[in-house]
Amino acid sequence: MPEQTQTSTPSTPLPARARIAARLRRAKPRTWALLGIGLATLLASTGLIAFAPEPARRPATAAAVPVASELATLGTFSPELHLYGRVETPHAASLTALVSATVASLQARAGERVAAGDVLVQLDETDARLLLRRREAELAQAQADLEEMRLAGEEDREVLVHQQQLHALALDKVARHRQLRAQGTIAKETLNAVLQESHAQAIALSRQRNLVEGFEHRLARAEAQRTRAAAAVAEAEVGLARCLIRAPFAGRVTGISVAPGELVSPGRVVAEIYDDSALEIRVQIPNTHVPTLQQALAAGEAPAVDLDFGAQRAQGELARLVGAVAEGQSGVDGLVRLLAGSEPPDLGRAVALRRRRRRTSRTPASSAAMPRRCSRRSGANASPSGWGRAPRIRTP
Repeated sequence: MPEQTQTSTPSTPLPARARIAARLRRAKPRTWALLGIGLATLLASTGLIAFAPEPARRPATAAAVPVASELATLGTFSPELHLYGRVETPHAASLTALVSATVASLQARAGERVAAGDVLVQLDETDARLLLRRREAELAQAQADLEEMRLAGEEDREVLVHQQQLHALALDKVARHRQLRAQGTIAKETLNAVLQESHAQAIALSRQRNLVEGFEHRLARAEAQRTRAAAAVAEAEVGLARCLIRAPFAGRVTGISVAPGELVSPGRVVAEIYDDSALEIRVQIPNTHVPTLQQALAAGEAPAVDLDFGAQRAQGELARLVGAVAEGQSGVDGLVRLLAGSEPPDLGRAVALRRRRRRTSRTPASSAAMPRRCSRRSGANASPSGWGRAPRIRTP
């Protein structure tokens, strides 16, 4: 039986619609069920959206805004200023060593408050005490020389009296011998000897008289020597006292720059201190407010100031304005004085200041003070003075 051969001929591609129909004929019943459920869900959702009842529409109303009203009282007020300043003091000192010595001990530390006259640093006093003893010995010698000079002056005056008497006797003797020589009773040599004694006595008298007359000058030199020795003693005592570096005024120590055993020379800074009872706050005031403050100060008024140091608050008042304008600044510096009872802040600390509204300027009595919440510009863009246009202000 002859073999039969099969040949495959290429099939022509079916149209897209025929392919989809062929796939549907081959699909399983489960697939048909899922497709039916999805189609039913879609038709139900469309019907609910299309035939749902419309909700009742309510008319739109504006939200109620609470408005507070206050009675505005007309009067004379001054504007409120918010400024920033820095704490400073007119009394700040850098204490230096005035003698050359080693540091013996430290009696104070940085940050401590001390009273006027308290010892901050003590230097070695050995050399200063030895110098004082030598100067005291020189003073004692000068005092002894002065007393000796006074006694010698009294003796010279007594000797002068005797020399004057001896000179008078010598002159009488010469006069008698001249008469005897005129009578020829004595030789010429005898007269010459008497004259020689008289001249010697006159020389002695002249020298003694010079001693007495020069006594005042010698006494003045001795007193000057004694004064010089006394000054040397006082200078040595000052040098000894300078071994104790004391606080010139009551205040707070800001630094000690030496250590025990360190050799210091004159001019070396060893401690720094400032007076915390005379603190002032320097603040730059804008030019627009300078005339008002000048008028208030000229009238004897001290504008009140609230000070904010962060965790600490205090009260102060504007004491004076600095006449000069610093380079690079447009305003005038003002100095605020702390009132009594305020805790002194740290030197150099930044301070926020607020000038309280009070009767410090002569403005017309047609202005009213408004609270900050009435300002339309309240918040981050509020004006520094806290003043603005109030939406509802009732006047009497």
